[in-house]
Amino acid sequence: MERLFFAATVAPSSPDNEVLMLFESLRTFGGELSDSPSIVLVSEAAGPLSDEVKERFQALNVRLLPFALDEEARQFPFASLAYASAQAEEHAKGKAELLVWMNSNTLVINSPTDFLLSQGTNFAYRPVHHTKIGPVYEKPLDSFWAQIYQHCGVEDGRAFPMETCVRDNTLRPYFNAGLFVVRPEQGLLATWCDYFEQLYRHPDFKPFYEKDMLYGIFMHQAVLSGVVLNMCEQKELRELPETINYPLHLHDEYPPEYRPKALNELITCRYEGIKELPDVLKGIHVEEPLKSWLNERLEKILLI
Repeated sequence: MERLFFAATVAPSSPDNEVLMLFESLRTFGGELSDSPSIVLVSEAAGPLSDEVKERFQALNVRLLPFALDEEARQFPFASLAYASAQAEEHAKGKAELLVWMNSNTLVINSPTDFLLSQGTNFAYRPVHHTKIGPVYEKPLDSFWAQIYQHCGVEDGRAFPMETCVRDNTLRPYFNAGLFVVRPEQGLLATWCDYFEQLYRHPDFKPFYEKDMLYGIFMHQAVLSGVVLNMCEQKELRELPETINYPLHLHDEYPPEYRPKALNELITCRYEGIKELPDVLKGIHVEEPLKSWLNERLEKILLI
């Protein structure tokens, strides 16, 4: 059995050149984990991949797997993460001890050995970047989160304090759905998908979507948080270090004491859009060989 699988998706909202650069970065900078089995879930709604893209994935030894996305769910910007990651989990069962899920707009900068979880740890995560709709720890649960907890079966006493990445608030657990590590045999991601499918169209939540579009945008992440709190005790959870899933697009908002001096200090990072990435990188020092590697790829992408 493999130590871990890496997985990401080409969904309607994720350009294939993002996912390609993600796995190129893993193969180049992933150290002892650089050759780990990797899969990309391809949504039928994203349209067929070109032969050139398929050949590039093949050269990276990345397997492509299809996944279906409910037509109605496509109205929710990140619904594909729940559906695709559940398919990745099913594929990894019996083949790998751990599954690392990463959004396509991720780059691997150094060997991510923090993903090799110790026994007894079943979910590793980073907190959300901002509060947005997050449940502030010192305040009573608002009606949205009360519904999430009720529908997901979260027991009293499961919540604990968690700081957002930019430290704008201390929240009840609100996990970033853009990167996490699970044990496939637990079926956590299948449960996430099942609950999301039930809840995103549930009449209890429609008033929230009408009130503020952020509830629809982050519904997938709220349901993930409810499912994790249902299925895992706090001792089974591990917060990954600041150097993982670092949001480059929020570099200026990050507390100075937690900012890296150079991109090369990070393990993985996130960005908002690949075409905006060159401008974002002007705000942080990048040393060789990473600097030339990034410039070469971004020049090709921006010429397309």
